[in-house]
Parts: sequence; C-alpha cells; structure tokens
Amino acid sequence: MFWRLRLPPLVTTSAQLCSVYPFVADPGLGVDGPLIGQEVYSRTGFVFSMRELYRAGVLSAPNMVVTGEIGSAKSSLLKTIAFRGIPFGTRFYIVDVKGEYDALAQAAGIRPVRIGPGAGVVMNPLAGIRRQPGQREEQWLQIQRARRLLLLEGLLEIQLGGPLSEAERSLTEYALDAVTRGDDGTSAGRLATPTLSLVLRAMGDPQAWAHRLAGVHYQVDQFAADSRRVRLALERLITGALGGIFDAPAAATLTVDFDQPGAILDLRAVRTSDQMTAMAMTCAQSWLEAELTRPDAPPRVCLYDEFALITRHLGLVRRMREQLKLARALGTENILAFHRFSDLAASGSADSEQVRIARGLIEDTGVRVSYRQAAGSLDAAREFLGTTDVETNLLLHLRRGLGLWKVGLRSYVVKHQLSRVEKAMVDTDSRMRVDPDRQGRELTDAEYEARESAAVGQVP
Repeated sequence: MFWRLRLPPLVTTSAQLCSVYPFVADPGLGVDGPLIGQEVYSRTGFVFSMRELYRAGVLSAPNMVVTGEIGSAKSSLLKTIAFRGIPFGTRFYIVDVKGEYDALAQAAGIRPVRIGPGAGVVMNPLAGIRRQPGQREEQWLQIQRARRLLLLEGLLEIQLGGPLSEAERSLTEYALDAVTRGDDGTSAGRLATPTLSLVLRAMGDPQAWAHRLAGVHYQVDQFAADSRRVRLALERLITGALGGIFDAPAAATLTVDFDQPGAILDLRAVRTSDQMTAMAMTCAQSWLEAELTRPDAPPRVCLYDEFALITRHLGLVRRMREQLKLARALGTENILAFHRFSDLAASGSADSEQVRIARGLIEDTGVRVSYRQAAGSLDAAREFLGTTDVETNLLLHLRRGLGLWKVGLRSYVVKHQLSRVEKAMVDTDSRMRVDPDRQGRELTDAEYEARESAAVGQVP
C-alpha cells in the first residue's frame, strides 16, 4: 500500500533557506552601485561600489587592484568601472600612456588632453595639495614636503640610474626648502610653490642653503662637489626629457573641470622608453592628484594603469605608497592595474624594498581582481593575492571576461557583462578577430569565445 508522506511545512528564515541545496543564492556584497555582471556559481547579479563598501565598513581603504593577461578583459573592466560610475556621480581620472582610452572619452563625451612636445599643455608636478578640513597645519605641511621630496628623488634616481648619495639627497631637500621658504619661519599662507626650474636654480645658489651645513661641519665647496651629479641630472630632465611639459610656473596652463564626467591625460607622445614613460606618468599623476584635492572635487576614482612600470623604480613606488595612504583622507578611490604578478616579482630581488612595498600595496587593497594568469605567474599570484590552492589553479583556466574577485574575506567568480555601447568602447582586438575563411567577416563574441575555450581548455 502506498502511503503519502505527510510532513509539516518547513518554516525558516531566508538566510537559512539560501544554504539549502539546490536553492543556493549568494546575498552578494549588499551595497548599491553599478552592475558588473553575473556571479558564476550563484547566477546572481554582481553589484559593486568601492565607495559604498567602504562606507558599509566592508573595506578599510578604498583601494583596488586589477590584473590579468593581455586579452583577458582587464582593460574592459577598468573602462566599464569608469563609465558606469558616471550616473552614480563618480568622476574618473586616468593617465593614459598607450592611447587606449579614446573610445571611453568619446562615450563619456569628453576630450582627452594630449600632452607632449609642442602640445601647448604644461603642468607643475610639484604643485601642492590643498589642506583638508580639520587637518592640522603641521600635518599638512609635512605631507606636502614629503610628497615633493619623494617625487624629486624618484625622478633623479631614474635619471642617474641608481640611488642618491647622502649629499645629493640633502641638496635636494635644501633646495626645495629654500624655494618654498619652509625653513625660515615663513607662515604657511605665504609659502611659495616650487617648480623644477626653481629647485635647480636653488641648487646652484649656495647662499640659499649654506646655513644648513653649519651644524654638520661640512665645507660648502666640498658639499657642492659631492652633490654635483644631482644638479646635472635635474638640468638634463628640465632641458631634455621633461622639457616644456612638466616645468610650468606656479599657475599651470591646465586645470581639471569637475563639471565633466572625468579627465584623461594622454601621454602616448612621450612614450619613448620605459624609464621615460615612468617619469612622465608619475609627473602627470602627481599634478592630477594635487588638482583632485580641491575643496569642490566630486567623488572620484583614479586609475593607475601600467602600475608595474612604477614598481621598477624604488623612488616612484615609495611615492605611490604615500599617495595611497591618503586615499581615505582625500576621499579618492584608487585602482592599480597591471598584467602579471610575475612583473611585480621581477621588479627586484625577493627581499628588495620595492618588491616588499609592492606586496604591501596589494595587501592593503580591500578589493583584488584577477583575470587569467599564465602558468609562470601562478606562484607570484598566490604570494601577492593570498589565494587558496583551488583559487590559484582557477586563475590558469579563466575564460576571457571571467575574473576572480576577492572582496575583503570573501571570493567570487564574476562574468563581466558588456552593453552594446561598451562592447565598441572596449574592443581593442577587432582586427585580430577577422576570419579569413569567411570573406573578412569578424567572428561573433560566441564564436570567438568558443574557439578560445576549445584551444586552451578554459572554465566555461
């Protein structure tokens, strides 16, 4: 005899019910923001906002890192985060060294600022940051001076091909203080704004800083001889590599319009070498960071693409570390982007200061997104990301557009989804996708992904 099973209905909470298979539904991040795509395992929409996560206490700092091999859709995510933040009132600011953000500028209705020889745009990388409400004057002046010294020392070390000597470092400090009048009791409101040319002029004027040597019993003539290299290096920077671009007077010829959705500084015209690119990129970023401390600055996200170039130079990565420490005080979201974790590991020996700083910067980011990584980068990815064995192996097989998101202590696998407008905005390989067997017709996204997955056996 067949007996119908009679059980009382299950009464439980939705929090408990979501854990009962097959009714598995991840609650997501629990904040408002732009839709990124779909979480693969729960099939739910993945909404993300770094600012809202920080306000909710999920993140301790509004900093993020995005990495992935060429062709894995890393750049697509960066562009869509910038683009989708506009309706939410978040402006984007990018220093573009490869000229790949033109389509984003067109979609956002802005014009990239072309920077290069003869372009007529001049900026001052030593421009000062604004004092924030409630900030003590001593703290503001200390941060101001430290930012400028880190920039100068970083540029000079690249130009000289090695670290500065104690005399060279001291001369840089003395000259900067002489220009700003920061060592003679001048009130904060009357401190001068330095430029690269003014610092060079002060270096060559012993009367401006000779009094600083009295307490250390250092002969002025000997000190001048011991620090001669740094004067010549700065002179070469001003007249050569950075001449006419990053040596503006106190009032630069460029300002940021906060009524626009964002700003893109296009440096492709000065990309002649990795060293030159790193210096130009850092100067442009320093000027932009100072502009974004204005009291009327809106919520904003700064994208630091090609971050691996910066990590090759100790002085520049030190400057970046100090800038990211100011993220909370300045209300700025920062995104560091690069291709492979092995690039960071290769910036120095395993115990070198620059590798330690790079590792610390990534560890301090609350959001870490990694797209596909090559087999040779997996060990470095595990070290920098702190992934489990399963997550590390997953990085090798992620299909284009699939990324491993680590937000706080939680992990997600997210399929990045694009609108029709965004597909045109992020497409950088359309010429490579033309199928010669189909009379020049471009492969559809489905055909392209099917061939890619079949070739390398990636996660669907």
